[in-house]
Amino acid sequence: MSDAAIPEVPAKLQKWRSEGQTVDVMGKQIWYHDPGPKTDDAVFIVHGYPGSSWDFQGVVDRIGPDTRTVVMDMRGFGLSEKPLDGSYQERYTLQLQADLYEGLAYQLGLKTIILVAHDMGQTVGLELMARFEEGRTPFRIRHAILLDGSTLIDMIKPTPFQLEALNKPAVALPQDMSWSDIEAMFHGSFSKESAARPDYQDILTSMSHQVHHDHGSRVIGQIVHYLKERKEGFDRWSRTLFTFEHAPMTLIWGEQDPVAVIAMADRIKKERPVTDLYKYPDCAHWPSIEYPDRLGDAVIARLGSV
Repeated sequence: MSDAAIPEVPAKLQKWRSEGQTVDVMGKQIWYHDPGPKTDDAVFIVHGYPGSSWDFQGVVDRIGPDTRTVVMDMRGFGLSEKPLDGSYQERYTLQLQADLYEGLAYQLGLKTIILVAHDMGQTVGLELMARFEEGRTPFRIRHAILLDGSTLIDMIKPTPFQLEALNKPAVALPQDMSWSDIEAMFHGSFSKESAARPDYQDILTSMSHQVHHDHGSRVIGQIVHYLKERKEGFDRWSRTLFTFEHAPMTLIWGEQDPVAVIAMADRIKKERPVTDLYKYPDCAHWPSIEYPDRLGDAVIARLGSV
């Protein structure tokens, strides 16, 4: 892909990138955004696939500068390192991503968190929740907010891109994807209301830049093999989803989501009736991007939970 084909980085993404930093976590170069007060109590956000920390920039703005809000780019996403060698099992597993979140939290001295987790990150978040129940995390989870995600892999409706990638070896591509192919991954996963927004193209451009950075499009198909790992860990993660007892849990879900269908949220609510469920009829797969103020207000309302 020629440089001439790449749009300019939108201003909001430039600002987001300028506010973060890269640190060594377990020998990995990991980028994170943490502009708030350096307290040991924080909102700790786990993004989804094929997104990045940027997906939550509007939520962070809504929560405001007086609350510590930490958002990390998973390995292989955003501005974190994206190794092109090795297999999925060697470089990008859900378990490794959970290790990195746990490691960053330890380095930052986080003791109590409100966990917010989306999509692929929903399962990473559930692994952190399972470890917390087992007494293995450096932090206490005082509320878990889970967004659209297909941890219930038996109900998933894979996209054509996912199906194609799953039929290929779990290794990096030899060359970058085209810009139009990157944008196509995202287009169609937004609600009809969001697609009509005047800034919709800037949203697609920002998300695509985060994938494209440092040859990330070469590994995004490799990372989609996390869907197979979800099948392998289904019993552990679904049990946590249905029986988590150590803190309140809230579901926030877009009803127009074409992959993590709304029936998943209904099933979780049925299995764990004490779960708070909020459905957004005008939202698809990306609540943090489509309605950041709404999601931010939901986090703010839970800042006082114990």
